[in-house]
Amino acid sequence: MKYSTLGIFVGGVLLLTACATQPSLVVHDAPGFLLGFFHGSIAIASLVASLFLHVRVYAFPNSGFWYDCGFVMGFCSSLLAAFLGSMSRIGGMLS
Repeated sequence: MKYSTLGIFVGGVLLLTACATQPSLVVHDAPGFLLGFFHGSIAIASLVASLFLHVRVYAFPNSGFWYDCGFVMGFCSSLLAAFLGSMSRIGGMLS
């Protein structure tokens, strides 16, 4: 009897939270793919700067999927560039 009341309560809370939505932001000239790529490529420097200054690492509001895609691609390319740039220092690449 105790578990059925708990189950009804949890089910009711889940049902009510399933209806929750976030308001859509209508922004003209929201950052798109190219700005996402740029922000992803400077993400590490932005993270360090955010420790001392009021700097955001991620632009909000943005255009959605294409900004996210550009951000991830920019971040991965900056990590790849840092890795390849450090390979000659650690003796991983032939001179």
